[in-house]
Amino acid sequence: MVYLILAILISTSIVITFRLFSRFKIDNLQAITTNYLVAALLGFIIHPAVFSWADIPGKPWFLFSCIIGITFILTFFLFALSAQKVGVAVTSVTSKMSVVIPVTVGIIAYAEPANALKIFGVILSLLAFYLTFRKKNSQKIDKRFLVLPVMLFLGNGTNDTLTKHSQLFLIGNDYMLFLGMVFTVGFIIGLGMIIIKAIRKKEESSRILMKNLVGGAWLGLLNFGSSYYFIVGMSHFQSSVFFPIFNVSIVTLSAMAGYLFFKEKLTAINWTGIVLAIAAILLIAFAG
Repeated sequence: MVYLILAILISTSIVITFRLFSRFKIDNLQAITTNYLVAALLGFIIHPAVFSWADIPGKPWFLFSCIIGITFILTFFLFALSAQKVGVAVTSVTSKMSVVIPVTVGIIAYAEPANALKIFGVILSLLAFYLTFRKKNSQKIDKRFLVLPVMLFLGNGTNDTLTKHSQLFLIGNDYMLFLGMVFTVGFIIGLGMIIIKAIRKKEESSRILMKNLVGGAWLGLLNFGSSYYFIVGMSHFQSSVFFPIFNVSIVTLSAMAGYLFFKEKLTAINWTGIVLAIAAILLIAFAG
């Protein structure tokens, strides 16, 4: 339970950090790429045993770490694009509702028990996502871009499922090396994007700034801690319990943080969503 709580708290801190990025005009691409570099270095440095770089491609988890590293960074940028084209509310709800994918896989593929109380809790969590993110003035959506939240739904759900599969059958005690490779792949992709951006745009718009590096380093510390506790926490829970509690808790705490620290207004519907989220957590925890 401690690992789950730490994963939730640190992941919520990441959400708050991105809000601060916007306030201090920190470049997301530079910060995210730096974040992956810092997190990768932490994984390799903290790994408790001596390892050979040449042995890593032969590890059973190597292919999965590469795939997860790719989906990690791509789903983030997909989230940003979807938020711009179809709105933050729709994008956020779709992103969090992807929890149904690892939950379904856990019940079907891993034979996790699914009683009526747990299923009701998962359904309640989906309703909580919708109500918590719902805004008074709904944005008109261009149907051409509806594929973006659908891709995000599939990407996030697949990523969580692959991570759970890796934790169950592949990683063993190689938590740090696994995370190191995941973040290394993310760093390589991010660095490639920075280079492409620098080539296509003027130097002034793509130059590296110290505030972006500092913000990215801080994000890297949080991201590494969140990912480590996320994977370790999964080993203590069924997918159908872990993922709903994890996602609902982050949504609830992030909404509360926005209300308390960023003066975001929450409607009665939003508060209803938060209450339902807490109820869903209790139901799923009790059922599990």
